[in-house]
Amino acid sequence: MPVFIFGEFPRYIFPSIFLFFAKIFGFLKSDDEKKRAFFATNPSISILLVGYNEEASVANAIRSLVELNYTNLEIIVIDDNSEDRMYEEAKPFADKGLIKLYRNSAATGRSGRPTSSNMAFYLAKGDYIISVDADTSFDRDMLLHMIGPFYNPRVGGVAGNIKIRNLSASIWTRLQAVEYAISISMWKRWLELLGMSMQVSGAFGAFRREALTSFGAWDPELAEDADLSLKIKKLGWQIAFAPEAIAMTNAPETFRILKGQRFRWDKGAFRTYFRKHVDIMKFWRFDWRNAFELSLEFVFTVVLTLIYAVYLALMLIFYPKLMIFIWGFSYVIYVAVTLLCFSVSLLFSERREAEMSLLPTVFMFPVYKSIFRWVRFGALVLEFFRINYEEGYLPESAWRNTEKW
Repeated sequence: MPVFIFGEFPRYIFPSIFLFFAKIFGFLKSDDEKKRAFFATNPSISILLVGYNEEASVANAIRSLVELNYTNLEIIVIDDNSEDRMYEEAKPFADKGLIKLYRNSAATGRSGRPTSSNMAFYLAKGDYIISVDADTSFDRDMLLHMIGPFYNPRVGGVAGNIKIRNLSASIWTRLQAVEYAISISMWKRWLELLGMSMQVSGAFGAFRREALTSFGAWDPELAEDADLSLKIKKLGWQIAFAPEAIAMTNAPETFRILKGQRFRWDKGAFRTYFRKHVDIMKFWRFDWRNAFELSLEFVFTVVLTLIYAVYLALMLIFYPKLMIFIWGFSYVIYVAVTLLCFSVSLLFSERREAEMSLLPTVFMFPVYKSIFRWVRFGALVLEFFRINYEEGYLPESAWRNTEKW
């Protein structure tokens, strides 16, 4: 209860309440005119689509990008030594001159997402770079909202708003849709108001070329998007959130695949935030807001995860009956909190009718979070002791050429 009152209330409930009243009473300031004026200057844009074994989705992603109908745009597609027909699926678009298509056919095999992204970046000519996943599609006005925030010369990166396309595939995709609505649509909107946006997603993010060039772009890392974002922040650039820039993505449909994804994300986040870039906590050297947000991240994702495991073990040993009551009480509280946060995200949503169908899923969300708290616990333990350090997300060639943290 103290953790809830002094931790989760200011972190989740207060922002939700503030955003609710700000939306109802029109407190939120709009800079749409500045964004539109900047976009009207026709800035040059390069979109980088890098994939491995994306035969099933790459054509739809390319088609969605082509339909953006922007004149000063190049689309660069990299097939990272796929073992399926990804290249063949993309080739008809290249034959028509709609995209620039390249294939990594090296005998050493795939190079990994970060290295392939660097290849695409150095082939790109645009002043603004958008990196996307091969299983995403985009609203027609995506470019305006993603590039518009660069009217501010201090903005080095822009995070887009990612939503789940395959809602009806399984209960796991529906739970992820609720999670994305809260953690991206609602929470990042709050951080944007405070000037504390910390991360540009690797699945859908935009960058100023000058910012990427200043530190050599992507490093081969498990959480290459978090790494890239923190390098941007440490050099003094700002990160903006563009809630109207919508990308629809396919979420993992099974627990096994989702668990593997989150396991990698949690290991990579700990490694990137609290090993490689832990010096960003020096508030006297970098922006104090970075240190503040990262400190909160450490408490909520590391400290409380480890404390929870110890607390639960002690309670089950000494007070098992009381533990049953506490579980039930906590469940009711967290359903209410989730309902509040999700409702606020609906208030801002451009797909409110479709996302309303997720309301029943809210009642399962505390169980979902509890399951993946244990996934995070396992990831933290392995990462702390550097067990299975070289995850299969990156090939052996990438691990040989990157610094160990």
